[in-house]
Amino acid sequence: MDTLICKDNLPSSSTSTTTTSDRTLVSSNGSSDSFEGPEKLLEIWFEPSPNYIIKDNSSNSSTNIGLRSIERAIWDDMLNIVKCKIISVIENDHVDAYLLSESSMFVYQHKIILKTCGTTTLLAAIPRLLKIASEYCQFHKVWRVFYSRKSFMFPERQSHPHNNWKDEVAYLDQLFDNGSAYTVGRINGDHWFLYMTSPQDDIISENDSSQLRHRAASSSTDCSLDVNMGDQCATNDLDDQTVEVLMTELSPKMMKKFYCENMNNDSGTEGGARVYRETGLKNLYPSAKLDSFLFKPCGYSANGLLEDSYFTIHVTPELNCSYASFETNIPLAHGTISEIIHQLIAIFEPGKFIVTVFKTQGYNVDKKHLVNSLSNVTGYVRKDRILYDFDGYDLVFGQFEKRNK
Repeated sequence: MDTLICKDNLPSSSTSTTTTSDRTLVSSNGSSDSFEGPEKLLEIWFEPSPNYIIKDNSSNSSTNIGLRSIERAIWDDMLNIVKCKIISVIENDHVDAYLLSESSMFVYQHKIILKTCGTTTLLAAIPRLLKIASEYCQFHKVWRVFYSRKSFMFPERQSHPHNNWKDEVAYLDQLFDNGSAYTVGRINGDHWFLYMTSPQDDIISENDSSQLRHRAASSSTDCSLDVNMGDQCATNDLDDQTVEVLMTELSPKMMKKFYCENMNNDSGTEGGARVYRETGLKNLYPSAKLDSFLFKPCGYSANGLLEDSYFTIHVTPELNCSYASFETNIPLAHGTISEIIHQLIAIFEPGKFIVTVFKTQGYNVDKKHLVNSLSNVTGYVRKDRILYDFDGYDLVFGQFEKRNK
């Protein structure tokens, strides 16, 4: 069995911004091979909301007191376990968005979202991540955990604990209590895996009400005036939603746009900005703060921030393993999910794609509307439409294949 090695000339922990990168995969015998585009997605919540973070009144420090207070070098060390590196970072008042050599990381005060592709060992970094949260933020317990991924293209190339879904679930069960695992979709076709834990509400009850709750920048109510308003202030922050569109068998013609036009000066952030403009990706969220990167000789990644929400896009354009993913927690309005899907399929022209909408029950767009939104996509046949009712969450899953493929 060949062992794949991703050879990226990426910045070390001492590098502060960006650098160019060669995205070349080689096997142990030196021959070129394929890239595993489908990502592993981990989300760990240490508190239900930024409003639940306790401020240490014994300290005169006015700096961040949540996960955003952690220095980049600490994240570099943790990401070494995952086997990826930081390329660049953008931020706003709510979140830090890290563009990685293999996908993305988003750090809020109270939660972290880590998404990695290839043969990265994401789950192996959880013990280190929990230790960091405990040592630097006094987060000694976890409120909720979510882990998901699409079925791999090349599962035999993954390393422990990602050899198979059973091993991943066993690994997570060793770390967390009250976990549940699900397989969504056709086992003999593209499908999606989900692991989630029940909320650990004892975290909330352990908060010392004599201390002042930290007021999150996203809250419109001044929670710092009255500790008894904590639950009221956090209500909106408990609302949660993640949308993913996972596309395969992409159009060769469209994929040419995700290759470097000039190997000497078209990669990196300049090449990323060109791709963002020329492909029409900029039309998804024109006002978002963007960080994008074009790899050598091909491959594209982008993070975008819009107030307290994010979106991220990753593209593997090689014909034998073409894949593109879109993910966002930007709130959906009525009709938005259909608009997003049609914009994406116009850009990538996938042969197949999966849509997942995972949201807290009662949040924003109702379940019936989401189901209807995934009924028909022009030019595609719906192969699956599945609705799950979880502990506090709804999942709507849709799978589509190009008509007359």
